[in-house]
Amino acid sequence: MENRKKQGLKLSQDAALRHDLRLFSLLARPEADFLALAGELEADPLFARLLAPAPGGGAAVLRRRFPGASYAFSAACGDDALASAAERCCAGEWLADRPAMLQLARRAGAENFARWFLSDSPFDPAGAAAACGFTAKEAARLKDFTDAFVLAHERVPPARLPQPLLRCAARVEVFGGRLCAAYTHPAYLRGAYAINGPALARLLKTGGLGKAEAARARKLVSAAQRVSWRKAGFHRTLAALLEEQKDFFLGRGPLKPLTQRALAARVGLNPGTVSRLVSSRTVTAPWGEEVRLKDLFRPKNAFVIDRIREVLGGAGRKLTDGEVTAALKSACGIKISRRSVNLYRTKAGL
Repeated sequence: MENRKKQGLKLSQDAALRHDLRLFSLLARPEADFLALAGELEADPLFARLLAPAPGGGAAVLRRRFPGASYAFSAACGDDALASAAERCCAGEWLADRPAMLQLARRAGAENFARWFLSDSPFDPAGAAAACGFTAKEAARLKDFTDAFVLAHERVPPARLPQPLLRCAARVEVFGGRLCAAYTHPAYLRGAYAINGPALARLLKTGGLGKAEAARARKLVSAAQRVSWRKAGFHRTLAALLEEQKDFFLGRGPLKPLTQRALAARVGLNPGTVSRLVSSRTVTAPWGEEVRLKDLFRPKNAFVIDRIREVLGGAGRKLTDGEVTAALKSACGIKISRRSVNLYRTKAGL
């Protein structure tokens, strides 16, 4: 009995280890390779069957959008290289309407466009037209074009995508004083997959799948879970990062002290995972500047030195350490000792 327990435990640990290694491998993939993998999954006919509602219940695999996520339609649609790649990959006659549709989207405004034309709720042409100042016909045309362009963008092989759109994960937009991540690739707009266990079990037992198809369906479900894990992990990390540094993105102040370890604890991920998720990725700030995600992490000592520089800005070296200590407390809310101020000034040559 004891040997059986040990053997069962070992098998369980081996399975968990294989799962962890697959996740690690997926984390280490460049964004282009990851998007190619996600695209292959979506294009698989058997996976499409897993996504389709079954007669006896719901779909075996469900899509769930990330809260607060949007799609940077204007940036993507306005990119000539992307539009050209989309036209080569799909039937692109509709791209003749691109300038007019892009103008309509900009007239609607980012918030209205996200609400009415990117939502997965049933489309209401009259409501969209009234909210955006369009005719119902214009709203319907823009919706059809948007759906076609998003699908075409997702089908473009990552190797043909403009490099800035691969490097830049999202545009940071401001809606009513709130920050929103408008992703530059529609794969993130789609969100993550959720597995409907009972529906999957029914499909595997009574869905007419052969033994080989059933085994491949299980592999596809496992791959979908890993793809979702990376996408959801990145979304949680980016959302938390924007929340922590919202004053910076809203133009209300400098970057706050923040470490990858602290952010990892907040989102419930390993610090090494957070490091890999943000590596080599950027976002576009509301004022148009491209910002590296790693630059949004600010060690406390660098933050304090920057504030000391601000305090000394008008007075140069005339202020004593005690006066700098008092100024940091009153102006910045930073409470540190005079001795610490002296150490920071010595380190920074101030």
